[in-house]
Amino acid sequence: MPEWRHILLALALAATPLCAAPVERVTALTENARVIDIRAEAACAQASLPAARCLPAGWLFAAEGGPIDFGALRWLLGTLGLDGSETVAIYPAEAPEALASAALLYLAGQSAVVVYAGTAALEDSGETRSFSREAVFTAPMRLGALALTATTPETPLMARLTAYARGLTDTVAFGPAD
Repeated sequence: MPEWRHILLALALAATPLCAAPVERVTALTENARVIDIRAEAACAQASLPAARCLPAGWLFAAEGGPIDFGALRWLLGTLGLDGSETVAIYPAEAPEALASAALLYLAGQSAVVVYAGTAALEDSGETRSFSREAVFTAPMRLGALALTATTPETPLMARLTAYARGLTDTVAFGPAD
């Protein structure tokens, strides 16, 4: 095989996801999709997509960049009325944390997670979370996709979660500092 064909094959393989991406980018929402607006709570509460719930991306990650505890995350999802069986649409797709947030919800056990990149008619005010659970989040976590390591990986967690959401890796490494 000529050398240029080897190069083309290598480029094609490098661009191919290792696995099916667990998070899709969509431009249309299904009727039963639950919209989660990850913008600042004030912006979401002022105007969002119809029936959106407000969950600022900053609430999903600790100050150091690691995720909040998965138990706390699952409780938080219950305060939004999620039990894990729903399809969740993360809005806005262009937010830097969109794919990482979507991946975190997917790892927590959410049935299906997409990021919404369609037209945004911000007509309604988003609904903030309850102080207590509206539903008990019972979906099993995707433990097979979590790789626990003795040392914290050098790549930032947001980048690792984004790579997982895109299907570039089939696991997300979590270290002690995450």
